[in-house]
Order: sequence, then C-alpha cells, then structure tokens
Amino acid sequence: MLFGRGPECARIDRLLAALRQGAGGAVVLSGEAGIGKTALLDYAREHASGLGVLSVTGAEAEAPIPFAALERLLAPVPGPIASPPRVRPLCGSTAREIPGPEDRFAIYAGFFRVLTAAARSAALLVVIDDAQWLDRPTLDAVAFAARRLTTERIGILVATREPQGPASVETSGVRGLDDEAAGQLLAALLGRRPPDDVVAAAAAQVGGNPSALLELAGTLSCDELTGTRPLRLPVRAGSAATRIFGARIATLDDATRRALQVAAVAADDGLPVVSAVLAHLGIAGGALGTLEDTGLTSFAGGRLSFPHPLIRSAAVSDLPPTRRRSLHRAVAEMLTDPAQQDRRAWHLTEATLAPDEGTARELEQSARLTSERRGYAAAAVVMEQAAAFSADEAGTARRLCAAADAARRAGRGTTALRLLDRSDDHTTDPALRAASAGVRGRVELHTGAACIARRVWETGAADIGRRDPARGAHLLAMAAEGALVAGEPEGALRLARRAIRSAPPRDTDTTLLGSLVIGSALSLSGNPSDGMRWLQDAAALARWGTDADVEWVLFAELGAVAWHGEDGDPRQVLDPLVHRLRAEGAWGQLPLALYVTALADSRLGRLHSGRRAATEAVELATRTGDLLALCAALGCLAELEAQLGDEQACRAHAADSLRIRERTRLGEMHRDALDGLGLLELSLNRPDRAVDHLEEANRRPSGYADGLLVARASSADLLEAYVRSGRDVPDAVREQLRLLTELALPDALGALICRGRALIGDDAEYDTWFTKALQLHARSPSPFDTARTALCYGERLRRAGRRRDARKHLEVAFDAFRHIGARTWAAQAATELGAVGRPVDAPAAAAGHRLTPQELQVARLAARGGTNREIAEQLFLSVKTIEMHLGRLYRKLGIRSRTQLANYLRDNVLA
Repeated sequence: MLFGRGPECARIDRLLAALRQGAGGAVVLSGEAGIGKTALLDYAREHASGLGVLSVTGAEAEAPIPFAALERLLAPVPGPIASPPRVRPLCGSTAREIPGPEDRFAIYAGFFRVLTAAARSAALLVVIDDAQWLDRPTLDAVAFAARRLTTERIGILVATREPQGPASVETSGVRGLDDEAAGQLLAALLGRRPPDDVVAAAAAQVGGNPSALLELAGTLSCDELTGTRPLRLPVRAGSAATRIFGARIATLDDATRRALQVAAVAADDGLPVVSAVLAHLGIAGGALGTLEDTGLTSFAGGRLSFPHPLIRSAAVSDLPPTRRRSLHRAVAEMLTDPAQQDRRAWHLTEATLAPDEGTARELEQSARLTSERRGYAAAAVVMEQAAAFSADEAGTARRLCAAADAARRAGRGTTALRLLDRSDDHTTDPALRAASAGVRGRVELHTGAACIARRVWETGAADIGRRDPARGAHLLAMAAEGALVAGEPEGALRLARRAIRSAPPRDTDTTLLGSLVIGSALSLSGNPSDGMRWLQDAAALARWGTDADVEWVLFAELGAVAWHGEDGDPRQVLDPLVHRLRAEGAWGQLPLALYVTALADSRLGRLHSGRRAATEAVELATRTGDLLALCAALGCLAELEAQLGDEQACRAHAADSLRIRERTRLGEMHRDALDGLGLLELSLNRPDRAVDHLEEANRRPSGYADGLLVARASSADLLEAYVRSGRDVPDAVREQLRLLTELALPDALGALICRGRALIGDDAEYDTWFTKALQLHARSPSPFDTARTALCYGERLRRAGRRRDARKHLEVAFDAFRHIGARTWAAQAATELGAVGRPVDAPAAAAGHRLTPQELQVARLAARGGTNREIAEQLFLSVKTIEMHLGRLYRKLGIRSRTQLANYLRDNVLA
C-alpha cells in the first residue's frame, strides 16, 4: 500500500486512462534510491488491467553491454512481431557489438515498430526501473520512442535516480514522505502509529525516504518508538544510507573521511566545536574545506549542515563501536561552556560503557537544566540515563524516582510506573520508598485508581512516619486527597485532620493540602460555611504563603471556583500557571489546569473561552491517559455546552464523562456532567428531567444522612427545576436555604442562594430576594448567572401581571445571553419578551457557532498570528491537519484571510 503518493499515483492514473482512450505518453519518475519509485511502478502494473505490459530493470553489471536491457525488455514479445526486418540488429551476437550511427538509428526505429505492432491488439505499457543502469544505446532507444507516442497506444513509465529524464519527456520528481504519510507507513509496519514527535524526528533524519525509514524503525528500541527516549543521532539507517551515499564517501581520502565522521557526530554542537575536535585529533584544518568542496556538507554562519540527512548516517555506518565512542568523548572534552552542559552530558553517555559516578552527576545536572529548556519528557530520559551510570544502589534508586516524577509531569504515566518499579527494586531505604510512594500515588490517581492511590500514600505514611514525621504527615494529606476523589469524604476528613495534627509547626505544604481536603469534605457533608473558610484559607496560602506544587495550587483554585468561594478572577492565577506548564512541557499536569480554567470560565460566563480550554483538556488527557482530568473536563465541557445550547455535544460529553466514572473509582467525578444535563433540560423547558439529573448531582455522598446539597452552583438550578415542574421543594432544602442566607457568604454564592430564596418565596418576598441577588451579582460579575437571575425575575414579574417591570429584566437577560452566545437561553428570554408585548427575534446560530471546538481553537490561534507549524505543535496535530481545518472554517465563514478571521472572531465575541 502506498502512503503520501497521491499526486504521483494521479499522474500514473492519467497515463493509463489516456492509453485506454487511444493516446500515448511517457513519464519519468526521478528520485534517490529508496524513495519509492519501484513501488509506484508496481502501482502502475497493478492498475494496468486490460493493457499489455513490458518491464525491465536496469542491471549495473550489464550497463557496458549495448542493447542488453532492450533485449531483455523485448524477450516476452511474440516471435512474428519481433522478427526481422523490424529488429534484426537486436538478435544474436550483433546485440553485443557497438553499431554505427546509422545502425543505431535503424535499431531505434525498429524498436519503435515493435512497440507499435505489440500495441495493435491492446494498448501497451512499458515499465523501466533503475534506468540509471541501462546501457546507453537502450536508453537512447527508449528516449527515441518516448518522443513519438502522441498518437500511439503506448505508454512508457521510467524510474531513475538521475535528476532529469530525456529532453521533451515529462519528469516528475519523487520526494520524501511528509510526516503524515511517514506516520501511516510506520503504523502499517509496527501495527500502531508512533507519537507525532517520534514520526517527525524519524522522517527528518532520513529525509522522508521510505526505505530508510523502514530500516531505521527496525533499529529503534521500544522506548525510542514510543517517544520515551529520543532518537540517537546520527541515526543508523543502514543499507539505505550506504546505498545512496556510500559510493561518494568511499572516494574521499582518509583525512576528509575522518573530518566527515567528526562532523556527523558533532554537527549539532556547531562548527567551532567540530573544528576544535579536528585539531584535537590532529586532522588538518584544510580537511573541512575539502569536505565542503565534495558537496557532502556545507558551512554557513558558524553552522554545519548536510544536504541530505542520510549523509550523516552513511558517514558513521561503518564506524567500529570503539571508534564511535572515542569520537563522542573527544567532542565532550571540547564542550566546556556551562551552557553546553546538556550536550556534554549526552556525548559522555555515548562514550561511556561502565557505571561512572562523574558521568551520572553530569547527567543529573543536565536533567535539571533540560527540564527548564526542553521540558519534562526530555528530562526524564536524561535522569534515567543518570541512574544507569550511578555507582551505587541508592543513587540509582533516587535518580530513577526523579526520572519517574519527570515522566509523570510529562504525561507518561506508564513510563513513570515502570521507573518506580525499578527504583523500588534498588532500595529498601524508607525515605526513598516514601518518595517513590508519593509519585506512584499521583500516577494512580490520574489513571482513575483513586482507592489504590489512597492505599499507596497511606502505607507510605505508616512506613516513614516515625522516622520522618514531616514526610509521613505529607503522605497522609495526599491519602486524604485520594479518599476525597474516591467519594469517601468522611475518610478524607479523618486523614486530613491527622495529617495537620502530626505535621511540624511550619509545614505549610501539608497544612495547605490538608486544609483543601477538609474544606471540600465539609462542603460535601452539608457544612458549606465551615468548608468555605477552610477553602479560602487554603487558596490564600497557595497563592501567597508557600511555594506549593502545582497540583495543590490547582486544587486550591478548584475548591474556590467549584464552591464559589471567592469573588476575584481566578484567571489571574490560572493563566500564568497554564503558560508555565506549556513552557515546561508538563503535559501530565496541563489537562487539570485547563479543566480548572474552563470551570472558572463557566462560572464567569466566558463560555467560548471555557469551551476552548475544556476541549484542549479533553484532547490532552486522552493522549496522556489522564482519566481523572478527562472525566472532569468532559463534565465541564457538557456544562459549558448546556450554557451555549449545544444539545448534541452536551449529551455526548456528559455520557462519556459518566462512563469513565463508572469504570473507575472516581466516586466524586459525576457532578459536573449531571449539572450540565440538568441545565440543558432546563434550557429546553423540560424541568421534570432536569430535577432527576440535578437531584443526583447535588445528593450528599454515601456515609452521610440522605439529603441534598444547597450550596453548590447548580443548587439554584435544582430549585428552579422544582418550581417549573410544580414539584414540592423538600423542607430540608428550604431550611438549609434559610440558614445560608443568614451567613456571610462570598458574593457569587450569595447571589445564587438569594435567587433560590426568591424562586421559592411567596409574593410578598420574591422582590426582596431577587433584588438582593442582582446586587450581589453586580459585585461579582458573571454574565450568565446574572442573566439567569434576570430571566427568572422577569418571568416571576410577568406571571404577577407586572409586564412593564418584567420587560426591563427580560431585556437585560436577552441581551446578555445573546452577547455570550447562549442561544437556547436567549430564545427563552425572547419568548418571555414576546409574552410581555416586546417581540424580538431569537438569535440564529452564527457561522462561528457552527465551528467544531477544534476548528475554533485553530481559528483563534491563527487569528493571533500563529503559523500553521506553531499551531500544530501547540495542539499536537500535523501541519496538514491544521491546513485542512483552516480551509474548512474559511469556507464555513465565507472568508479568505487571517485578518478577516480575526475580525470575525472579535465581532462575534469568539476571540
């Protein structure tokens, strides 16, 4: 099967179609060895049904023999057609002689007559492979025929390594595969497609040459194929590299060949380093100039480059291992600048066989620098290498654990667990085992095994607690987090309180995490007032009081957002955090950060921004296997889509979230999805269905007295659903509402509680509570929640016969819903306005709302000036996919430029 050869196959198809219609033609396919020319010829033969086919492949050994290839080409032609006088000079021994010019012309003409005779019964396709090795007379005969095919039913298809075919014959250059086609080829070979960055790196190293790519894949380790470990450079593309460039390299003198080998090993370190290594090895400086004259390398601006990446592979393909290691060590000795630490460490690993603590220390330092420069994935690889060179078991275990933590942050949980298993095998030290437990529990939690995470952390705390109380307390707080996520708030509360009691006085990390768990558990138990105080204290500590790990900062923001525990803008904390995680390549932590960002946007009425963040969170979490973030982000996405009025997407994403929760032990991860479904049913005026979803979303966890939570954001939706459906509001809910309105709550939460009191209040009190709710909304602006309150107020006023007062609030609601893109809610407001004598048109779906979430992501990044490649890297897609998305959305929006795109997004509040 061919990949990435659409244009070439289309040209062959046109040639075959022309033959079937009685017209001839010739095409030359030109390209380097292994580029796929033979596969294209095979494609032509496979699709030549109903045609006669003659084939020949050039043989280097026969190149000096005149007409040797022509004789083999015509061997299948029946005797009467190929007999004299048509091709008399080709028969017998005369074919081994060199005829004169007149005889050669007669042979060319005779060859053409044979072809035309053979094409009388059926159109004829002549296929010639490796034409660079045809003897010259045969090549001239083919060229002679190719120029005379316009009116004949003969097609000639030639493959050659020469850059240009015969004059007046169409030549089509066959180039290397792009990343998309390279990925398809590797997937066909390996059974699954490697990650995009692995495909891109492998394709770049072989110039997209399919043959070399397949050979390279066969030499790569499992870690290299999965992206766990980067490719070793220069790669060894085996016979493909030698076949293409080996002959040229073989002609070099010894000094120039050695210079080429040094250049191949040190190319990424720059020309000055290559020159220094050559001088160190006693190779004359003029060798570099001689090397450039051969065309195998070029130098410009202090940089060394190769015209084709396979030259680099061919240069070292026959180097003995000892010689290769000595070259790497020579390069390492020249890299003395601290800025070159990571390159020096890499060369040392290539030069060292046995454990060496000096090399291990250099690699460990390099890993720390690598995490800042190239991200956690690269740092994990370097730290694992450091562990391999460690001189003792403790060093090996410690560095393997550090590598696992870097892999976890990079979103490679399976790799992290493998490294932790190896770390535990190398030590029985409780301190090292405790460090391992800390990382292992975090991986288990994010793969959906919250109960296992709790058990790992709790066991680790018991093992280390007496020896290191601070470490033990910290693991207890983490165990409390695991219990909370698993849906066991009572156990979480108990563990968190133990952790805070046993922590040293100034252990702010444990205090932070314990406070977050206590605040969340109290809120879930039906004590939001005390819970809110704990969450607010934790948020303040996370922001200003400690250099906390990113997960706890996110947990603090999540608690504050989920329970409306603050009135500020959480994006002031979240945006820099998301930016930092992107820069660090922390793909294992970014999905959770994006989820919290999306949830904050949902609460603040930034619906399109939130949908974009949630969509990216889903995509990243899917890639990294982060089921915790995936379940949460899908639920949040469903809630945002309910606000926007996208029924189909809301139901699909809520179902996906709930399925993940069912097959894992993420007991507390169902609420967002059910909130979304309840809100959707309300927007579609189906209050009975809304009640079913919202009661389940707001039910207290198991282990507590049966009842409903009233201080969640969707509790106000539940009260609205009760009222709309005509159901009785439970007395316990009424009492909780009454108690909450007596407490000093954050404005955002207070506004929702007041709306709830207004919805269930009698005619004498609803004005008071709606007015108070709108006042609180004004101090903590959320366009969506404010519009919902205005809509409810307007409806109540209309039912009371106060049409003029109702119109004022309904107009506010309609304008707000329309502005933020909440179409179904705007339609509700439009219906209410019509009922009070102020008819308006319900907003139609704008073209921007017909864009898929991914198209909207691409559109925003493009409108901000990102190149296709930059957008592809940020979204983990291929450049070709980005081009496809842009083309499709340009057609949907009826625009032609990125400037128009930016204007459209701005005008439609989509930017």
